[in-house]
Amino acid sequence: MKILIPLLLVFLTISCNKQEKKTLSEYQKNINKKITQNKPFFDFDEVVHYQIQDPSNDYYDSEVADTVPTKKRLLFMLLRYPCPVTQEEKKGFKEALEFADKEEYKINPKYNKELNWVFSEKKCDNIWEYACAPTYRDIFIFKKNKEEIGIAKICFECQLYSISNKDANTRCFNMNGELDRLSKIILENKKNK
Repeated sequence: MKILIPLLLVFLTISCNKQEKKTLSEYQKNINKKITQNKPFFDFDEVVHYQIQDPSNDYYDSEVADTVPTKKRLLFMLLRYPCPVTQEEKKGFKEALEFADKEEYKINPKYNKELNWVFSEKKCDNIWEYACAPTYRDIFIFKKNKEEIGIAKICFECQLYSISNKDANTRCFNMNGELDRLSKIILENKKNK
C-alpha cells in the first residue's frame, strides 16, 4: 500500500504534464491556422522612428501621484500605454510625442523590404509571455502617401510591443527574431545619417 500511493502520484503528475503539453500544442496550432504567412501589418512607403530619451526620475513618481501635471501624464501615457485607439487617445499621443524629449529618424526606404518582413504575420513554434511593465521608448509611425496609417510601439528591454493594426495577427511577433532584426536596422540607419 505504501508503494501504491507514490506510484499513483507519479502517474497523475505524468498524465497532467502530457495533458498540459497537448493543450499548449493545440493552442499553438490554432494560432498558426489563423496566420497568413508574411502578410504585412501595414501597407507603407515611409517609416519614421522616434526614440524617446530616458525620462527624469520624477516621471516614475507620476505613476503613483494623485495630481499629475498634464505633460507628465501625457509622457506616462506615451511610454506606458499601448497604441492609441480612440480619437482622444490619438490626440493625447500626438501631443505627448510633440513635447517628449526624443530623437527622430526617417528610416531610409532601402530598409522598407526588411521592415515589411519584421512587421508581418509569421507562424511560430512557441509563444513566450513576458512579465514586466513595458516602457515603449521606440515608436514607429508608418505612412502611405504622407498619411499616417499605423503605429508600432516597442519596448526592447522587455521585448513587448503594441501594434495598432487590430486586424493583423501579431501573436507570434518576435518569435522569429523580429526585434533583433529591427534593432540592426535602427543601428544601420543611424550610421548612414
